[in-house]
Amino acid sequence: MKNIVLIPYRNREEHLNYWIENTYPKLNKVLENLEVLVVEQSKDGKLFNRGQILNVGFKYYNKDEYNYFTHDVDMNPIQNNIINSYNENVSDNHISGIYVPSCNTLGGIIKFKGSTFKKINGFTNNYWGWGSEDKNLQNRAEYFKIKITKNILHNNPKTLEYFKEFNDINDRKVKYNRNRTIFEYHIFKKLSNSKKLKSIMSSGLNNLEYKIIKEENIKENIKKIIVDIPNSINGKIDLTIKYKILIYKFKKVIVKLRQFCKM
Repeated sequence: MKNIVLIPYRNREEHLNYWIENTYPKLNKVLENLEVLVVEQSKDGKLFNRGQILNVGFKYYNKDEYNYFTHDVDMNPIQNNIINSYNENVSDNHISGIYVPSCNTLGGIIKFKGSTFKKINGFTNNYWGWGSEDKNLQNRAEYFKIKITKNILHNNPKTLEYFKEFNDINDRKVKYNRNRTIFEYHIFKKLSNSKKLKSIMSSGLNNLEYKIIKEENIKENIKKIIVDIPNSINGKIDLTIKYKILIYKFKKVIVKLRQFCKM
């Protein structure tokens, strides 16, 4: 059984070198038939799109039976018991959160079968810049009733004992999009099942577009591809959902005004 680690990447050479020299040897001891694919978004002037380039990494192999990991380049496991958790068995319809955010998402380091990722249509391709693609993935998994287990959350008091991390601010330029945060955290769960499915199928593996412009072997079993990804035009939010987002914002403003008036 192959184990594929997908690393979304851009402008993080120091962190990548550290991961290759320190984390790869540890994982190679516990994971059979390990291959690492670094998926680098080209220097195209666009904001980083973590979800879309992870979709590209998956498509590069596109095997249902493989185990896949999405692994941020700034996260490096330290303790043996954490490293051993990478070897936890995942079956079809199961996503294991090895090290994930505490805000109820599937970011950071997760593991799944290829068949599971295909079932949920991967990540959305539409989220450029910081945030919400990991919540989007969890929403998709929950819709399809995928079993989700989580090992360590970011707010665990022993995090610094478990992982060595770096700051990722230089790579993922912060461009907070409040509308998509509202949608993923507050609106999606209230949609009808048909609208949820429409949203999921509007953007993901099924309409992914990309071009591999360079491919190189960094070292044995570690490969890097540089990809060009177009501006996403799929999955535009329909007017009903835009209306729901506006209503949500309006209600929040009303609450704040009432609180202000009580002062």
